[in-house]
Amino acid sequence: MNVSVIYKTNVTDEVLDALAGKLPAILSELLEVRGGKIAILKPEQISLQFSLANVRDVGPDLRIIVLARSVGPRTSAENKLASAILEKVLPLAGDEFSIAIRLYLTEIGAAEYAPA
Repeated sequence: MNVSVIYKTNVTDEVLDALAGKLPAILSELLEVRGGKIAILKPEQISLQFSLANVRDVGPDLRIIVLARSVGPRTSAENKLASAILEKVLPLAGDEFSIAIRLYLTEIGAAEYAPA
C-alpha cells in the first residue's frame, strides 16, 4: 500500500514525525482486507512518502492520499474508511492545521487455471 503525505511549510516537524510513526499502524488497523492470512496488512507493508507542497498550492495544510487494494465490492464503505482515518489522524495534527484524506481503493483481479 502506498501513502503520500503532502504538507505545506507551516506544518511542524513534530506533526510530521507523529504521522510517520503512527500512520502505518492506523492504516493497517482500519484497512484490514477480507480474505484470510494473505490479506492481512501489516504496518511495515505500508510505504509512506512525504512531499512538500508547492508554494502555489491553495489546498489544506496536510493531504494524505492512500492507494490501497480491495477484494470486496466498491461501496459507500470507502467514505466511512476515509472518515475513520481522518478521526485517528486529527489528534496527531492538532487544531492548527487543515487535513484532507483521499482514499483510492483498486480492485484485485483473480485468475485461476486448472489443467483439463
